Amino acid sequence: MAMNAAKSGGRAVARRGVGLLGRSPASALSAAAVTPQLISHYLAHNPRVTWEALSAAFPASAAPHGPVDAVLLSLARHPHASPEPVAKNALTFFHWSAAAAAAADSSSPSSSSHSLRSYCLLVHLLSRAALFRDASVLLEAAIARHSSSPASSFLDAFFAAYEDSGTAATTRGLHLLVHAYVRLRLPEEALEACRYLAQRGVLPSLSAFNATLHAAQRSGAFRVAWEVFELMTLKRVYADQSTVELVVGVLSREGKLARTASLVKRIHGKKCAPGIVAHVALTLRMIEEERVEQAILLLKRLLQRNILLDDIAYSLIVHAYCRIGDLNSAFEQRDDMVRRGCRLNAFVYTCLIREHCRDDGVDEAVQLLQEMLSMGLKPYDATFNYLIAGCFRQGRVEEGLAYFENMRQEGFVPDIGACNEMLAALCNAGEVDKANKLLTAVLDNGTVPDKDTYWRLIDGYGKVGDAQGIVKIYHEMEHGGINPGVEDFSTLIRLLCQCGNPKEGEKFLTVMKRKLQTPTSEVYDMLISNYCEKGNTKRALWLYDKMITENEKLIPSAETFMMLVRRVIKVNNTCSPNS
Repeated sequence: MAMNAAKSGGRAVARRGVGLLGRSPASALSAAAVTPQLISHYLAHNPRVTWEALSAAFPASAAPHGPVDAVLLSLARHPHASPEPVAKNALTFFHWSAAAAAAADSSSPSSSSHSLRSYCLLVHLLSRAALFRDASVLLEAAIARHSSSPASSFLDAFFAAYEDSGTAATTRGLHLLVHAYVRLRLPEEALEACRYLAQRGVLPSLSAFNATLHAAQRSGAFRVAWEVFELMTLKRVYADQSTVELVVGVLSREGKLARTASLVKRIHGKKCAPGIVAHVALTLRMIEEERVEQAILLLKRLLQRNILLDDIAYSLIVHAYCRIGDLNSAFEQRDDMVRRGCRLNAFVYTCLIREHCRDDGVDEAVQLLQEMLSMGLKPYDATFNYLIAGCFRQGRVEEGLAYFENMRQEGFVPDIGACNEMLAALCNAGEVDKANKLLTAVLDNGTVPDKDTYWRLIDGYGKVGDAQGIVKIYHEMEHGGINPGVEDFSTLIRLLCQCGNPKEGEKFLTVMKRKLQTPTSEVYDMLISNYCEKGNTKRALWLYDKMITENEKLIPSAETFMMLVRRVIKVNNTCSPNS
């Protein structure tokens, strides 16, 4: 836009014959006499230059890169009383020099391309003159043209141009950079720019952070969105209504909004504002990533600024200490809550119960449960899950089953982690049928099994020697959409061989091949050895031949090979006519 205006509006100047520093076009300097200082002086002291005036004043043979960089740097370093006309003249010169270079060397199209430094210097000049539209267009063009470079290289060049501008520099161009990445739908690069600027003492504006957050949310880059929200909060650029709406939108699209809002309500006793939910979600994420010290510092700062309520902030600090296993600090924080007049809640007790159960301190966890009940606080699903898992992990099966029944009476369903602990304990005790019935009851209530769930039962049936039970659970697992890998099939075959049923195990060898999975030497070893032990030498030999013919890389172990040799010798001696 500024370029077109410069072309048309300055023709009168060219027609009047005004050239370099007042000289007529006929007296234009030779290429050797043109210096960056002369060009920058010309651009700074003419109200409006045009392509025609530039062509008349300067030889077209001037080199494009070095002089352009130097001219723009000279203009950028000196403050001007009227920065707008100077910036417009610089933009006209920028485009004119590219066209002149292209005309002078048509055989090399790249000769008309300006250096990244030229782009950066000019963007800062335009931003200083508040010509944001021109600056944004140029900046986006620079990013697109130099996209092959790493973002860090572009950021280094852009910030170096800002620093080289000296006392005349303004941070307007730096803030524009974040918005440019956003408009180009590059949220990760926008986040990197925010980090880069913050590390160098130039905090991006709230609007820049919100724009990056919006771009990340719109593109489904939720990790980037959370990192943007965390960065701005840590740098004390606090959320406004737009920020909160964007973060709540991310929570909703992740499917975590209802759960986080429910947790906040459980702590505080009633619904809280969306801003509280958003900041709780951020700190929970940091705690889950075990960045506990950073999360605690942030919680204390949010508490000081009244962004979070006292009971919520202190409860989350207890949760953070429990997460890293620091029970002493967690109890100190709980006691501090009481001293400050905060009401204890079920979430705090559940955090403490969880940590005791993980440390095999079920007795202490039960005491906390009794204390919790005496205060009129009701345990919820997570409370029961931790108690059930802790009891079954320590072999306290009857006590764990009692909590399971209490949980069901309260209308809760155990999560898959607690369910797997129950199955493991029952299977280890040899009560596989009871474990299977328990799993059926849990699945009927909506719990979704995972791979570990099925393997606990498969292992249990293997321990009691029930080959049909193993096969049945395998088919249930496959029907549930869980596809075993090579190691899983190896385990299945091993367990079936332990049950004395190599024939059933061999069927899974066929299944492996049908699923395009390559059996290992160990799989053949197990089957050959088991057939030998069962006295079926013929089948063992057939498997051995199959093994070495199908895959020359498969070699039986020395133990399996010697077992097979001994078995063949024994059979031959038995069948010998001299015996």
